[in-house]
Amino acid sequence: MELSDHLCQILATGIEKERAAQAFYLEAADRTQNALGEKTFRGLAKEEANHETLLADWSANGACPADRGPSVLDTDFITKGRDTIAKTVQPDTGDLEALELGQRMERQAIAFYQAAADETPDDEAKALLRQLKAEEDKHLALLTDLYEYMKDPNLWSVREGGAHFDA
Repeated sequence: MELSDHLCQILATGIEKERAAQAFYLEAADRTQNALGEKTFRGLAKEEANHETLLADWSANGACPADRGPSVLDTDFITKGRDTIAKTVQPDTGDLEALELGQRMERQAIAFYQAAADETPDDEAKALLRQLKAEEDKHLALLTDLYEYMKDPNLWSVREGGAHFDA
């Protein structure tokens, strides 16, 4: 299958976004003081690595050039993301701050995959991008739930709607 130049750029940007997210979650896992937080961050890092592999395989199978740069959809995302992580995640960054940063990253990933799916005319690519968006939606729900739990475990345990993770 031959992919369009635009789709190759989307895939390259997605790969970079997934790498950045994986690096962030591994860093957060190493710094958190909460065992549940560490487990969650490591699990998310693994899922982001799986997303990167999926996108890289699509890119390779579609004969996208290996040196393809980030998409025109979000050209400075990677630079901004790395700068934000470097400034925000410090040795004294708290667990709640890390969760807030993770939520922000997931919202950006959701918006990216939704926009990319909306822009591509290729039905197979559209399905892949929507699948990734749905998985990022789950990540956001998990991070939001963990944030609420860490903020106030007693209130979290009695709230309506139930949990998104096993406590």
